[in-house]
Order: sequence, then structure tokens, then C-alpha cells
Amino acid sequence: MSERKAVKPGPQREPVQSRSKASYERMLAAAQELLKIHGNDEFTLTDVSRVGKVSVGSIYCRFDSKDDLIRVVQERVQTDIQHEQRQLIARVALETSNLHDLVAALTAGMAEHLRHHADILRAMMLRANHDPVVARLGKMSHQAAIADIKLAILRYRDDIAHPDPERAVQAGFNIMYSALARVLGLGSNREQGDAWEWEQLKRDLTHSFAAYLMTEPRATTAIAHDGGQPASSVDPAPQADMKHGTDGAAPVPQRKPRGRPSTKVKAG
Repeated sequence: MSERKAVKPGPQREPVQSRSKASYERMLAAAQELLKIHGNDEFTLTDVSRVGKVSVGSIYCRFDSKDDLIRVVQERVQTDIQHEQRQLIARVALETSNLHDLVAALTAGMAEHLRHHADILRAMMLRANHDPVVARLGKMSHQAAIADIKLAILRYRDDIAHPDPERAVQAGFNIMYSALARVLGLGSNREQGDAWEWEQLKRDLTHSFAAYLMTEPRATTAIAHDGGQPASSVDPAPQADMKHGTDGAAPVPQRKPRGRPSTKVKAG
């Protein structure tokens, strides 16, 4: 599996003594809980102090700002989530023996994994819109997930009909992830749905992901930009001969072109 490089989220002063460590952990836990409750970062360090039962002064002893506190929380959350993802992928890879079953188990597993962490991920993705540090950490975590998914699925490279298996796996995963993120409201407004719709969504995503990998793509027809006829990327079918069919059938009768009636007068 790929390893994610550590990124320094911001200034922090980690404690040494056990009592200070306990206070430090309460700060992080409180900030994480507030992110989940609010769905965003619209809370104050006073709120962190109240929920974590620590003084505001002690928070400033560890962090220069609320931004630095949130970035440390995100790094910890992303590390935990990535660890869970790798465990999920490794377990599914061991439990399945063909491409379709692997894709089905990965899709269902990732769906429930994202749903479990949706509250904190929603807040982090909203913050990523204006915090480049949070955005960079989130992007690296997503890239690590793609790398791990590729490693698992490409074991069945020979069963993938797409001419570019690596691209197909990445595209399929991104489509699946985007659909789940939209329903869960990760980075956008959450779409309401009942349990049946959620289960149906997982089945639909499994079918689409597997079909995308296991079906050879058909050539598409490009629209001509010069106003002419559409250009196809597939070799055109043989054109029928104007006098004889290409399949050896009987000659095809031709009509004479219809023009304007002649205005000449025949000689008497």
C-alpha cells in the first residue's frame, strides 16, 4: 500500500507530562466533536474550552490559533480514516476471488465507511474551500485511497476490458466516490433519502463500477467543428456500391436525378 507523507499542519506545542497530555487530548476531542455537531468550523475557542473542560489559556499554550487546532484535528482524523480504509481494502481483497465480487465489496465497504465519518468529513471539506492546508491534506488522503484501491483491483487486470486499466479504476472510483459524497453532503448540500434508497444506491454503484471495468468501451462519434458531417472514431462501415450491394445481393436500382423540366421546344 502507498504511504502518505507527513505534512506539518501548523504550530503546536505537544505536552510532555501525563496531566498536560490528558488536557491536550480533551482539546482535540472537543474541537472534533464541535466540528461534527456544527458541520463546519463556526465555533470559538471558548466553546472548545467549555466542551473539553480546559481553560482558554491552556489552549493558547498549545496552539497559536483556532486554525492551528483544527488543522491538527484534521491530520489526526485523516490518519485514522486512512488506516481504516487500508484495513477495509486488505480484508476485502482476502475475502473475494474475482473482479466483480471485489468491486461489490469495496463499493459497499467504502459507502459505509464514508457514511460513518460523514459528519467530520463534511466539516473538513467545507473548510478546505478556504484553508489550503486542510485542502492539501484532504487531497493527499484521497490520492492515497485511490492508490490503495488500484493496487487491490489491478490484481485482476486481465479481467478488465477497458484498454487503460489504471485510468478505468481511477475513473470508476472517482465516479463512485462523487455519487456517495453528494448523497452524504460531503462538500455540498446533503440530499435526503431513506434507507431503501441508500441500499439501492450501493447496488447501482456496484453495477456501474463493475460494468465500466468489465465492458469494452464503444467508440464515440465526435461532432465536426466545421459544420460538416460528424466524424466517428470507428472505421466507417463499407458503403454500398451504387450499382451492387456489398453482400452480393441483386443490383440496386438507381433513380435518375430529378432536375428542373426542360424549357426547350422540340422541333416540329
